[in-house]
Parts: sequence; C-alpha cells; structure tokens
Amino acid sequence: MTFQRAKRMAAAAGVVVAAGALPILVASPASATQGACTNYVASHGYFAGPKVKEACSHGAIKTPFGSWPNPACTLGLAQLNIKNAVSDPACSRA
Repeated sequence: MTFQRAKRMAAAAGVVVAAGALPILVASPASATQGACTNYVASHGYFAGPKVKEACSHGAIKTPFGSWPNPACTLGLAQLNIKNAVSDPACSRA
C-alpha cells in the first residue's frame, strides 16, 4: 500500500467519524426542557399541541437563585388560556 493511498483512507475514516459525531456534538439541549414544560402543561389537563410546544421553546432564565419563567413562554401560554398557576412552573422547566 502506498503512502498516498493510506493517507486517503485515513482522511476518509476521519470524515466518517466526524459525520457520526457531529449530531451528538450539536444536539440541542433545549429539546428535553421543552418536553418537561409541555408535559407539565399536559399533566394539568391542557392539550399540549404545537402552540404549547412553541411557547415552551422559550427557555427559562437561569440565575444563581434558580430558574425564572421566560416572559415569552408565559405570555404564549396565557394567550392559550392556560392559568398562571400552571404556566409559571411549566415555563420554569423550559
């Protein structure tokens, strides 16, 4: 095997490894928290459709004192007639 051929094979293997690792490295961490918000809303008897998912896509505001509900999330849920007693804790999970 020549050096050029070995070099090409190594480069091809590197591309395959990078292509396999890329989705893991850039996966959105928000998807799990959006699910927690949506599940919380659904567990309180509301239909958790696409509009609830969109509202829950606005992540909570993280501070050293805890998570605060994102105003965009609570406003989005309020427009869907979801009570503040449900939307605030749900948006804190987003």
